[in-house]
Amino acid sequence: MSLFTNHDVFNVHKVLGFGCLLHYGYRIYNKLIYGTMFFDPHSMVTYIAPLAHLTLSLSSFIFHVPKNRFNTKAIIWKELQLHNIIFTSRSVCMMYHALFMPQINMHVYIYSRLGIVVLHHVLADIVTRHYQVQDKTTTRDIPYDTDSIMVKYINKKYYAISQLMALYGMLVSKDCDNGLLVMFPIQLSAFLMTLVRKNIISNNMWHIVYGTTLAIPYITNVSNIHNDNRIYLPFMFILSRLIFKCDKYVNMLIISISLTYYENMK
Repeated sequence: MSLFTNHDVFNVHKVLGFGCLLHYGYRIYNKLIYGTMFFDPHSMVTYIAPLAHLTLSLSSFIFHVPKNRFNTKAIIWKELQLHNIIFTSRSVCMMYHALFMPQINMHVYIYSRLGIVVLHHVLADIVTRHYQVQDKTTTRDIPYDTDSIMVKYINKKYYAISQLMALYGMLVSKDCDNGLLVMFPIQLSAFLMTLVRKNIISNNMWHIVYGTTLAIPYITNVSNIHNDNRIYLPFMFILSRLIFKCDKYVNMLIISISLTYYENMK
């Protein structure tokens, strides 16, 4: 089955898709090799690129997407499509926030980031209330080709921790890099689902590739761990949410308050 369809009459989605993939490759290569993605605040490309990624996600509206999810195949459905757009927007807004919001008053910087994150998660919760079926999550309940309970259990925990770490990164970042790193698996997951629908890859391959992209932020940020005196915060963030079932919005507020405490200590 061909990867290309007649729905994308003017090839907008295809051109944006390939362009964004190349952009991800360029930025992530720089991050891995040089430790930075080289987002230059004096370059027009830096300001256009995030908008191109958001436009790519929004252009998915030209395709017909089923309202209900498939229980046997990793195919895009309405809830996941809208979540991908919302969380892509979250990353894009945080990238522009890092570019435009001066970090002179860190309290304003921290809590304005919190406001942007909360807004996007409220929108995602509204989408979930309208489209969720059988209390399944959009990512952790993606079907497999195997019935291995152990594989599913490990992946669910890994996905849950990675989503929390992505959220934590949104709250604490002071540059564009984490925004793009978090956005990569979000946008790639939709493309991978297209490949599954076209029978180009399997459900299991979707999980392998998606899981690999989730590992990139861990790899690129590992060198910063020994320099971060707030290292316990992400662990606290994960434990309070997954073990103690703390409300996610309360969890976000606690992290932001903790960040302001560290700023006051400087």
